Amino acid sequence: MKNLDRLLVSGSTTSAVTDLVIPALLLRSTHATWTELVHIYVPQSPTVAFSARDVRSPGITKATEIARAAGFETVVRSPGGRMVAYDSGAVVIDHLDRTTGIRHAGSATFAANAESHARVLRGLGDVDARVGEVDGEYCPGEYSINVGGTAKVVGSAQRVTSTGSLFSTVVQVTVSDRVRAVIADVSDALGYDLRRSSIAGLADHAPALTAGEVAEAFLNDYRVRLGLTDGPLPSEVVTHASTVTPREWPFHVDDWSRANPVPGA
Repeated sequence: MKNLDRLLVSGSTTSAVTDLVIPALLLRSTHATWTELVHIYVPQSPTVAFSARDVRSPGITKATEIARAAGFETVVRSPGGRMVAYDSGAVVIDHLDRTTGIRHAGSATFAANAESHARVLRGLGDVDARVGEVDGEYCPGEYSINVGGTAKVVGSAQRVTSTGSLFSTVVQVTVSDRVRAVIADVSDALGYDLRRSSIAGLADHAPALTAGEVAEAFLNDYRVRLGLTDGPLPSEVVTHASTVTPREWPFHVDDWSRANPVPGA
């Protein structure tokens, strides 16, 4: 019999809003049957994922207008950090843990995940993946992953609540021109310094790599390293998340999930 209390889930919905609401709902679930859940997917919709910090910037209205004019959904995600933009050239990893308390948050969690993620990337071929911030990167962080010490390719952010933790990671594989442009233009609107040459994807260094291949490599790593069992997202959570109809932009997933918990969850 499969052990479904520690789940590995793959695949995206067709909606950026739904994809980002799902982990927020899972994080707040008080009656979940799982203790650990990792969801790895290639997003299908161009997305600018803001943080609560970004929303406090006087430039958030302009930044939202720029992103939406470029064809990106604008969502305020649950984890912290700063703005990140991505499309189907990226891989998103949402790692939820109901056994993790606030004492487990912080640098140790970031360091452990960064080392594991860099190891996976180095195993993909000619990828000189290193842990560390590069000068002028977007969403700067000590535990970003760069290639060759020059360009950022992976960033992570965390959220910890009384019911568990969410550690979310975006791996940039193929960065399109419009993703590069929107990261630069939205960063400028928010008043963030940015060195445009610090924006990169893995395919800039290993051109044969695809988002699907990178997602599969991470699925294999989590499956073996953490002993997770393949399974689906809780159907009631997906169904509930799919009912979201944003009335304003950027859409705040935490506000919505707080006001609209999954019935019975």
